[in-house]
Amino acid sequence: MEADAVVIGGGPAGYVAAIRLGQLRKKTVLIERENLGGVCLNYGCIPVKVFVIAADMFWRTRKLDRLGIKAQGLSIELKQLQDWKRKTIAKLRDGIAYLLKGNGVQTIKGFAKLRSAKEVEIRTEASWTTIKAKNVLWAVGAEDAGLPDMPYDGRRIISSKELLDMEALPKSMLVVGGGAVGLELGTSFAKMGTKVIVVEIMDQLLPGISKDVVAVVHRNLKRLGVEVHTSSRVSAYRYGDEHVSVDVIRNGETLSFNVEYVLVTVGKRAPSQNYELKELGVELNRNGFVVVDSNMRTSADGIFAAGDATGPPFLAHRASRQGLIAAETMASQKTSTRLPPVPLALFTDPEVAVVGMSEEEAKASGMEVAVGKFPLTALGRANVSDETDGFIKVVADKSSGKLLGIQIVGRGATDLIGEAALAVSMGMTVDDLDNVIHPHPTFSEAIGEAAGAVNKKAIHMLNI
Repeated sequence: MEADAVVIGGGPAGYVAAIRLGQLRKKTVLIERENLGGVCLNYGCIPVKVFVIAADMFWRTRKLDRLGIKAQGLSIELKQLQDWKRKTIAKLRDGIAYLLKGNGVQTIKGFAKLRSAKEVEIRTEASWTTIKAKNVLWAVGAEDAGLPDMPYDGRRIISSKELLDMEALPKSMLVVGGGAVGLELGTSFAKMGTKVIVVEIMDQLLPGISKDVVAVVHRNLKRLGVEVHTSSRVSAYRYGDEHVSVDVIRNGETLSFNVEYVLVTVGKRAPSQNYELKELGVELNRNGFVVVDSNMRTSADGIFAAGDATGPPFLAHRASRQGLIAAETMASQKTSTRLPPVPLALFTDPEVAVVGMSEEEAKASGMEVAVGKFPLTALGRANVSDETDGFIKVVADKSSGKLLGIQIVGRGATDLIGEAALAVSMGMTVDDLDNVIHPHPTFSEAIGEAAGAVNKKAIHMLNI
């Protein structure tokens, strides 16, 4: 069998690249050993958001008394939620398969191994097949890092995959890792009634995010009854009959917790498959991720790579953009190799979304900045919705007014970041953003107000 392109991996980088190659009339074969959609669709982004949204609806409904809405007898039926999750995933997975087929892409479920830059060996349940390809895209994703001293066992020490398959609500859970996944799931289960403890080795939750943004999330976790321990680490654990005892060291003191489950969410590592590429002349960095240029080419002619296999940030939308660049380069099409600032969207409570540089990052790089910050307490829509926690912060170059970055914490942040990403990517100035007419009453008005605040022109707050 011969093909113009073989794509190894059917996640956000791989299936997007394969669809684009099909659109460009390239004979394309996509190989995926598990399910289309990768971790994001099957075990990550989508199922996590099913739980986030369900838990949020449950929690907010309980708070409706102040609006005169009386709700009684509310409960979370996890088995029913699991049915909804599975149906949602299946629907989206079928949609991907439909698009691949409709664009002429052949999909094979099997395990792929590169024998050379032009030869891919595929093992399926029924047979072995070899494909000769002009180009290969390596999009195999990454693996959960885990903890060497606390390995996953699927019983009490679990990953997000096992947690998202539970059909009974845990009474208690200790989350190791205060990053995006740990806080999204920790917050959701706390809203549904689980006692949640978060342990983070760094001195703040969501490492890398501005402290004033994180402070809003931290404050709300406490309101939810979540116990947070930063600058802390797990030192030991022991199994009981129906629980696990965990020792946590914080400031030289040992704290002990008995919980039903320990959810470990400490990031990702390079997939073991990456090391097979070294034999073919593909350069890996010191952490084992594939090194690529702006066109997603590796150091071996004819081999491209995209997505989590190339290293952080581990974001589906970044992976998809890389897949498009690789596909268009393979097809000798003109493509934009400039990767614009990649927005980050966190479904915590309240939501967090950022794009571009933070105030701290800009100052650390030696830039003189001007900052505008608008609190949601001054926004009509936020007050009507009883969602006034948070703010929008605009960071700009002081001399030119060019936007450097925007940080949002509050209800709807993950949707608002789209406008912010467009503004930063297009090189807009503070005045450009301030002159945009935002509809009233909406959360988006806060973006314009924050831009106006940079030059002390915000209307619905005092410019001090």
